[in-house]
Amino acid sequence: MDRYSRLQLAELSGVAARTIRYYHSVGVLPKPGRAGKEAVYGPDHLERLRAITTMQARGLRLDAIREVFEAEVPGDGDWREVFDPRYGGDTGTGALLDDDALTELLGDRRPEILDDLQAAGYLEEIGAGWRVPEPAMLSGALVLYDVGFDIALSGVLRKLIRTHIAALADEMVRAVRGASSAQYDGEGVEVDLDRFRDRFRAAAREVGGATLVEEIERVVREH
Repeated sequence: MDRYSRLQLAELSGVAARTIRYYHSVGVLPKPGRAGKEAVYGPDHLERLRAITTMQARGLRLDAIREVFEAEVPGDGDWREVFDPRYGGDTGTGALLDDDALTELLGDRRPEILDDLQAAGYLEEIGAGWRVPEPAMLSGALVLYDVGFDIALSGVLRKLIRTHIAALADEMVRAVRGASSAQYDGEGVEVDLDRFRDRFRAAAREVGGATLVEEIERVVREH
């Protein structure tokens, strides 16, 4: 296994040694191993530094990059995987499109971004057609692309959204299950969700979407 000193890692990655130490302190780069008194780095550290550099070039700040790395990803995944970390990859979900429908959806963008959409997990080629795991996320990626974001960056944003929404959903369900009968007297979270799924989806999209837009606008104005 390859091993590097901090100076060797700095030379291979193009990241200054003092910056490497800073990345340790803010939690975006794992601590090195030790060989006696010397710090020892491996290929994983080099790959992580390259990923950090790539994401910074695409406009992400270190706090957002740290959140990407802290989000769990399936098995052999890496930061470019953009699914919910607890999403099992059920191939029965999403939408199916034939090639003509995909061309209509992508329009003249298709030659430019088809490979990137596949690499980011927005599209999967299945036989003579295409599966779209998350149609709403694909629509969002196309909007972002049209205003100047590349597909890889929209994929990183997609993962951030998924990760935080998953955590929020956990907290909301725990709050409902922990409520007293005076606060919630339904038949049960699972039962009520099944009975009112369509109404819940519509309300969640309206409330959640509007809230996200408002918060993004607030952050942009403040910074």
